[in-house]
Amino acid sequence: MFDRHGVPHSRIEFLGTVPMFSGLPEKVLRRIDSHLDDLSVQPGRVLTQQGRISDEAFIVVDGEAEVSVDGDVVATSGVGEMIGEMGVLQNKARSATVTARTPMKLLVINPRDMQWLFDDKTLAARVNDNLARHSAAPPT
Repeated sequence: MFDRHGVPHSRIEFLGTVPMFSGLPEKVLRRIDSHLDDLSVQPGRVLTQQGRISDEAFIVVDGEAEVSVDGDVVATSGVGEMIGEMGVLQNKARSATVTARTPMKLLVINPRDMQWLFDDKTLAARVNDNLARHSAAPPT
């Protein structure tokens, strides 16, 4: 694992930099980490397809993705950002298509594994705050 400046650190330290998880105790970060799988993708790989069922969420460890809605690019996602969590957590179809612009390293979690996040009240509140922030933010 490397941060934006090429400095190596552990997955646990990295998870602590993800806005949804920042400030959580190491014990909770380790539990989150136990539910994540590694995935490497090449440029052009579609991570989410607008209108399709939400079956996994991603945390960007390295690389950059392009976010498009109705064929128009509206944003990019980079290191430390989550992709697809709103659809998974709200059990909705994807609101955007996300495509890898560069080679990417991702951490992946499926809906069943994400559900346990709501068992912890502190973490559930953080997840809900993140969802509200994403829903309120205009596309960039």
